[in-house]
Amino acid sequence: MAILPTLRDDNGIPLAGRGTETITKRFVGVTASGQALAMPVDVKEVLIHIEGVTEVVRFIGTATGCEQVRITSDGLTISELPIVVEADQSIITVAAPSGTVNVSVIGWR
Repeated sequence: MAILPTLRDDNGIPLAGRGTETITKRFVGVTASGQALAMPVDVKEVLIHIEGVTEVVRFIGTATGCEQVRITSDGLTISELPIVVEADQSIITVAAPSGTVNVSVIGWR
């Protein structure tokens, strides 16, 4: 098993664990042309959920400016994506195969 290096911020401070603050943001009506996903604050790990139809629960984060996100039982979740991204920088670009999709993102810092 490989040992992952400890992620560090721009000041060299170790970013161990998921952090103590949760950030949520929802992207509605993402089309086939794609949309860059970005959070309003810096994050060091994210969960990306492509929403399905059957809603199970709604969450809202602890940081100022969080948006309510929806988790569905028939959606697709990409979890535990360890990253270090500054506020408003693109995490990833997502596109619908056809029509539109809604995307809920939960981040930790």
